[in-house]
Amino acid sequence: MKGQAALEFLMTYGWAILIVIAVVAALYAMGVFKLPTGGLGKCSPCFPPGSAVAYVDHNADNLVIRVGPEEIQNVAVLIDEAEVASQAGPFPPGSTITLTSTPPGAFSGDVTVTVRYQSVASGLYHDVKATLHGA
Repeated sequence: MKGQAALEFLMTYGWAILIVIAVVAALYAMGVFKLPTGGLGKCSPCFPPGSAVAYVDHNADNLVIRVGPEEIQNVAVLIDEAEVASQAGPFPPGSTITLTSTPPGAFSGDVTVTVRYQSVASGLYHDVKATLHGA
């Protein structure tokens, strides 16, 4: 009698443990337990709201930005005050600019960039900063 009770106990809890293991394995396979890369997204903090440029995407060699509400020109990307990419423009509002770095790979890892642009209307230069993660 005691042997049968022990066997039934082990069988009941054995099946329950197997089901829990299967559920955890399925959740793991779906990526539920994976942390986001960089922990902060691809850009954090991104360019401030209201600036004439907005972050779109980046990889190790390219930074893609979108022009905001005003026309701009002479866009340059600086890392530690050294220019790594630039385009002359002018760029109308809503256009997308892809800036390619020289040397290649300048946007890889965690890097703080400054985007310097000139407002066509006023002729003044403006700087905005962003930190890029994990390209």
